[in-house]
Amino acid sequence: MTRDEFTQSLLEQVRDKEICEGIRYYEDGFTSEEPSDLSLIRETNLKYSKKESDVLIGDFMILTLGKKDSGENIVSRFEMEYLFQSYQTGGWDRVWEIIDANIEFSQKMMKSNVMKLLEENDYEVLKEHLFIRPINFTNRRYELKDAIYRKIGDIALVLYVLISDTSNGERHDVSSTKLHKLTAAEWSISEDEAFDAALANTYLMAPPRMYLNPMDTYHPPYQKGAFMALGSDMKKLSNRDIPLLTTTKQTNGAIAIFYPGVPERIAEMFDDDYYVAFTSVSEAHLHKVGTISPHVILRNVKKINKMATDPTEVLTGKLYVYRRESGKLEPMEL
Repeated sequence: MTRDEFTQSLLEQVRDKEICEGIRYYEDGFTSEEPSDLSLIRETNLKYSKKESDVLIGDFMILTLGKKDSGENIVSRFEMEYLFQSYQTGGWDRVWEIIDANIEFSQKMMKSNVMKLLEENDYEVLKEHLFIRPINFTNRRYELKDAIYRKIGDIALVLYVLISDTSNGERHDVSSTKLHKLTAAEWSISEDEAFDAALANTYLMAPPRMYLNPMDTYHPPYQKGAFMALGSDMKKLSNRDIPLLTTTKQTNGAIAIFYPGVPERIAEMFDDDYYVAFTSVSEAHLHKVGTISPHVILRNVKKINKMATDPTEVLTGKLYVYRRESGKLEPMEL
């Protein structure tokens, strides 16, 4: 099947399934003087091509999803080249897996009423949905053009709005969207105040956990590894300990090292400075300074990064160190 034949067949299948309120197909090079079309083109180019342009780069299928009789809708974009390549490797089943997952995410957004909250833009109502997620700045800097974030080395701590947070005991799904700077600009508080409140909120949503045995991360009891809790029996860390730091949710658990009080508490437990090796966005391994060469740790981090099947799971290509004297977590130049 040629690319053109695939496109025609897919568009017909989408229409037959009646899975959306509207369907549009835009070819590479499309442009428009309509503000809504221009906005869609610019956002699509930034997201998929990492370029700013008023001319569409690539062919896209745009589905409009909505709540009947509510007037609310949202668009789902699909890059046709990616769908065609998926068809060639996995057939129609793979194509529909991608489309269905994207539609499910969009439906979660509408059901959660987050879009309505964003439109009303009342910080006092919206603030309980704010949280911080760590991502790699170097690889995803284009996504952060209009986002609110703090940068530490090559790590960006980004302000998000939570859409849904579900778990079935085996799989934990978090749906979210970055908060736009223009949204926060209308608030009566500063970006820094909103960021700090969101970080505190994240702490409550996903408290920090420390596990001395990596196997402890598999379905641990809530209190296990609660080293920040009053009365915790985790008092000291020995030179031999290489604890794994994450959160109760584990998803995006590397954020734990950025929680207020956490890096200081770990320094007390080690009674020294320590290295922080981020092996994914979900965890970090800690090493007391002087117990192992930082070059060896960094080499292992880079090896793990190369094995990652999902690039968004990689948080950093650097090794970080926390210095007690300065009270700062910083990347090392090795």
